[in-house]
Amino acid sequence: MRREWAGESERDRAVEAYVEARLRRESDGGRGPGLGRARAPGPQLDATLLLGPRGSGKTTLLRHLERWAERAPVARLDLADLGQKGGKPIDALTGLVFRLNARKADFPKLDFPSFGLLVMAVAAEVDGIDRDTAVRDMADALAGPESRRLEVLGRLADAVATAVGAPGLVGAALPLLPDWQRGWGRLRTRRRLRQLRRVRRTSPQQSHDTFLLELNQRYGAGEDEERKRAEAVLFAAFLDDLCRAYRTRGGDRRRTSRCLVLLDNVDSTLGSDFLEHLLEARREADAPDPLVVVAAAGSYPRVFEDHAWGGAPQPGAYPGRWDSGEEFRPAQVVRGLCVGQLRDLRRLEVERQAKEVLRAAGRDVRAPRVDSGVKWLGWAAYELTRGQPAATAAVLEALLAAGPTTDWDERLRRVLDPFGELVDGILDRLLPIDASRELVRALTRAAASVDLAHAGVAGQLWGEANAAVQKEFDDFCADVLCTMHIDTGDRAADGRTETLHPVLRLLLLRKLAALDPARGASGPDGWDATHAALRTQAQEAGKPGLAAYHALALGDLPAAAGYLNERFGLIAAEDWCIELCRLRRAPLRPLGPDAPHRPPWERYEALVDFLNEGEIESRLRTVTRLLAASWISPEPRPAPATDRVGDPYRDPLGDLYAELYGEIAARFRTLAAHTESVSWDRTLLAKAAQYEGKPW
Repeated sequence: MRREWAGESERDRAVEAYVEARLRRESDGGRGPGLGRARAPGPQLDATLLLGPRGSGKTTLLRHLERWAERAPVARLDLADLGQKGGKPIDALTGLVFRLNARKADFPKLDFPSFGLLVMAVAAEVDGIDRDTAVRDMADALAGPESRRLEVLGRLADAVATAVGAPGLVGAALPLLPDWQRGWGRLRTRRRLRQLRRVRRTSPQQSHDTFLLELNQRYGAGEDEERKRAEAVLFAAFLDDLCRAYRTRGGDRRRTSRCLVLLDNVDSTLGSDFLEHLLEARREADAPDPLVVVAAAGSYPRVFEDHAWGGAPQPGAYPGRWDSGEEFRPAQVVRGLCVGQLRDLRRLEVERQAKEVLRAAGRDVRAPRVDSGVKWLGWAAYELTRGQPAATAAVLEALLAAGPTTDWDERLRRVLDPFGELVDGILDRLLPIDASRELVRALTRAAASVDLAHAGVAGQLWGEANAAVQKEFDDFCADVLCTMHIDTGDRAADGRTETLHPVLRLLLLRKLAALDPARGASGPDGWDATHAALRTQAQEAGKPGLAAYHALALGDLPAAAGYLNERFGLIAAEDWCIELCRLRRAPLRPLGPDAPHRPPWERYEALVDFLNEGEIESRLRTVTRLLAASWISPEPRPAPATDRVGDPYRDPLGDLYAELYGEIAARFRTLAAHTESVSWDRTLLAKAAQYEGKPW
């Protein structure tokens, strides 16, 4: 069973603090008429939508919030699961009410008299006219005086008490009603309900789950309009009952918490319907209710369709993005609904999880060969996953599962083996559920490109791919929740570019490296064919820097170093360092399962061995060694403006202990010594200083 590493997440704690502040009811210090010390109802609280891609931890967080708030009225629904069973909003709402109706040790029981009697009338097998009349009467009663409401409730009690077709369903809903023995309602109502209770005691018990599954089936296929009317009135009755419960003398004094409603998968068909019903009912009520609604979605619910943002979301720009602090601040996008991004984990959060991994491994496993194993392992795990929650959890779990005799650096090298099962497992978790095999194949090739825009126009990359695959690819690229887009910080790229999340690209490149080069006669597959196609496309487009990037990915170090050397002195020093950064982020081909591990220095010397053949100009020799060493080594810290390029790719596995950092710093100083420009000298020495420490 997978371990829950997310317990140390500051992200989840920030969301929890946000929910806690909304749940708490504060006293206004005044006195209402006959209510004692009254609590201010406060403004209506917008529902909050946690929006994040697959694997961002939405369901895990909702489950945590349910456990955390178990002493208060709390209800969690998986609307996608209920929808797959044929559920409708009427079923989901009833399930929600049943959960809020549960007894709590420190909280007065919530009763739902209007909702309970109406839902029993709907469930009773009476003819459609009587049932629809009951719904219409309840709608009229909720908008009318208290006397009208009591009259309708009494009539409904009579109707359900005499219904013989559904005693089990009627009995299952009885807990929603208050203790009718203590004065609520008229004598006839109490008598009828006592009869119902006797029926419930003597007839087979019907579970709440069965009630949910059967309730919607009471409406035939031709009664959709009647069911929709009932749903609207049931939502209104639900909110009315809640507000009345909080307005009583005891309720106002003892109900110190609002009710927490957690809705998972509101982007499903049922979820979209339910969210629209709930938001509309709250708008129609036009009065504050005691609900704190937290929903989660991995795509855009239907409520956004008529909104300017929802109709055409901008990549990387959906609302509710976290600021530099740790406060969770959702942004309102639709009346009654605000959206908060469920961000990736930050490095410190991954480091805390790495600490738990090292602790769980115990003393039988040799500690990492660094001063601070926690910082080193946290850094390495973060560089691989960039804090993506599902990928981080999978990588840490795999690290812990290795044998006790395996060193940590070897565990890290094995964890994303291109020929292993973990790569496909994480991809299945991150890519859309309905992604076709053709789309996955296209994305695998497209991952070789620095951004999706270049991949989309590379005709050599697509071969004879049909229009349907290209449309699926375009739709995927246009949706930030699919690409899991992050802010690249690029200051030099022309316009906006869409990029895959670094971990998604890393995994797809691992998959690309594992492909058989001989397969795929209809189009290029495999590492060499894909990068060669992209190199040709860049050359034809007049982009030598991009061509050098793919040349390096192919292992053509002389071509890439030659381009970089030609640019030396022709552009500003800062721009040259940006060019170097772009090139060093070219993907490093992972070694095959049968290839022996080569230490970083050995791999480096093998790359630059050609420099020993013939006469090579001194600066080109230095530039080549600099590029080779920095290509193998991980990214340095801190990252100045010269490291902000559009390609956010990271792969620390070539040099896990940053053994080549001294060589890189020395090559920067050598270049600085041969320049006659003050600006070049200062820039190159500053770059050398980046490599004087360790990245962790």
